[in-house]
Amino acid sequence: MTGRAMTAPTDDAAPGVDGTDVYEGPAAPKRSRVWWWIGGIGLVAVVAIAVLALLGGNSGDGTTDTVAALTFEEVVRTDLVQMDSFDGTLGTETGDPVVSPISGTVTTTAEVGTMVEQGDVFLTVNNEPVVLLYGDLPAYRTLTATDETMTLSGAKSGVITEIVAAGETIEQGDVLYRVNGEPVVVMYGDIPAYRALRDLSENLTGPDVLQLEQALVALGYDPDALAAVDEEFTDYTQTMVERWQEDLGVEETGEVALGDVIFIPEASEILSVDVAVGDSANSGQPIVTISTGDPLRGDDVLQLEEALVALGYDGPVVDGVWDSGTKAAVLAWQADVGLEEDGVIDLGAVVFLASTVRVNEVLASVGSAVTAGTPVLGISSADQFVTFDLPAADQGLVVVGQEVIIEMPDGSDAGGKVVEIDSVATGGGGNATFGVKIVLDDPSVAVGLDEAPVDVEIISDSVSNVMAVPVSALVALAEGGYAVEVQTATGPQLVAVDPGFYADGLVEVESDSLNVGDMVVVP
Repeated sequence: MTGRAMTAPTDDAAPGVDGTDVYEGPAAPKRSRVWWWIGGIGLVAVVAIAVLALLGGNSGDGTTDTVAALTFEEVVRTDLVQMDSFDGTLGTETGDPVVSPISGTVTTTAEVGTMVEQGDVFLTVNNEPVVLLYGDLPAYRTLTATDETMTLSGAKSGVITEIVAAGETIEQGDVLYRVNGEPVVVMYGDIPAYRALRDLSENLTGPDVLQLEQALVALGYDPDALAAVDEEFTDYTQTMVERWQEDLGVEETGEVALGDVIFIPEASEILSVDVAVGDSANSGQPIVTISTGDPLRGDDVLQLEEALVALGYDGPVVDGVWDSGTKAAVLAWQADVGLEEDGVIDLGAVVFLASTVRVNEVLASVGSAVTAGTPVLGISSADQFVTFDLPAADQGLVVVGQEVIIEMPDGSDAGGKVVEIDSVATGGGGNATFGVKIVLDDPSVAVGLDEAPVDVEIISDSVSNVMAVPVSALVALAEGGYAVEVQTATGPQLVAVDPGFYADGLVEVESDSLNVGDMVVVP
């Protein structure tokens, strides 16, 4: 880091060349943050000799020397800014590699140098795509209607002749699947079916009978409101069963055999199907997995909805809660991308990143065998950043959002803004530093540059609307204090000044005898 600053002592008056004071009165006030680096900039002057040299004098041999031509510069009112400079690097930021979501064979990958944007496919494994969506929260779970699930098992043996599809919603009275053409129906209830329900000489009773009666009444099979919903399987319960069987198109036995009905808590989405048409069905075999409980919600759902809307899919209310609109958009997106249209986004099918990225390395080529979690593509940010290490001692100089100046490799200046400062230092002791990241105001100035050295210029201090003169105009007086040579009608005259803030070859001065627009002598 480099920087510059200066302070100066102040005298109440400075004598002129004739012994009279050119400035009288109380000492000019000092700024609380005035530095003077008079030795560092090499200002050397002895008042008597300097004044005689400027005004001319006797050479000692009876002749008069020719007065050298003087150079003048104007006293100005301006802002002075002190800059500190840090060594930085212009380049891209490397991210975590994109991994395979499943075990299988890599079937396609994006090429090195490709810019992958929202909605683009990074790679496919077994022809299953991995897609980029924008979001700050990494994917960490499967996204679907709910994170509470239930697996439904059957109690019928035979061949599966019909099955619902993943993504469908099942409600009370729906046929879940068929075995040898016979339907298995869902009804609402918390108690799993565990026995046949029928009218016996001694009436069958129990909570399973109660939930059957409640379901049949809810489905409309008690049109005259004659049912006694009381946990007892009566003749009228049998009548309701027969009406239900008639509507199903099955034999009207009045008996609900074990396996004819599967009880579920409420309307649910089919998350996955474990069997296919033509498979053999056995008692206790898992058939489907359904959603249960409250809708899935969270920041990951929110960023999914934001991404789908940004990609042009209608339906989602962007509120972080999975609803029918979210599902509809997911199904449409899955159809366009080539994923199974089941309304379920499996963990790994989507990579959430903040913005477009660049593929900079292929880690597993097409045809490679991979397992879930195997790195396939190396990526970096599409945007270029300037980074530098900020010494711990200078921590107070930089804040997020601060505007800075970047001196590019060709010497030109570019604007930038601090977007990130590490919260944990690296190194130790006097070498501790904090990483700082800066974005360029105009990214086009960095085209073609990568890992290029730059200088980061940061304002460390400043003063506004001050009177200033060139530093070289100051004259150090032998008896102390400082002055400048001011052009007057009778020639240059010393005027006492109180120096203050220094920057860019100028120094702030205060003096009751000096005005903006005056011309001062400079070497």
